[in-house]
Amino acid sequence: MKHLKQQWKTRTSIVLVVSVLVSLLLVSLELTDWAAQINQQGYSHGAAEGEKPKIAPILMYILPFVKELILIGVPMLLTLGIAKLLGLVKRVVKNKA
Repeated sequence: MKHLKQQWKTRTSIVLVVSVLVSLLLVSLELTDWAAQINQQGYSHGAAEGEKPKIAPILMYILPFVKELILIGVPMLLTLGIAKLLGLVKRVVKNKA
């Protein structure tokens, strides 16, 4: 708990900035022609119109978790990378001074 209280404003700000940037990237992806084409055609997991999807039933339960892992994990890893990079830059600047 002690570690969580250290620099909580900075850490929260970094997470917020990274989350906003990822959200903006996803919104800009939604506005592309590629996304419009997918929305127009729909996605049926390889099945023809009216058929059952040709996807394993177990994947129908696993894929939502993969989506959550990507949408949560990517911003988390970017945040950790930025925090490590900022810490490295601070140490280098502090050692030179």
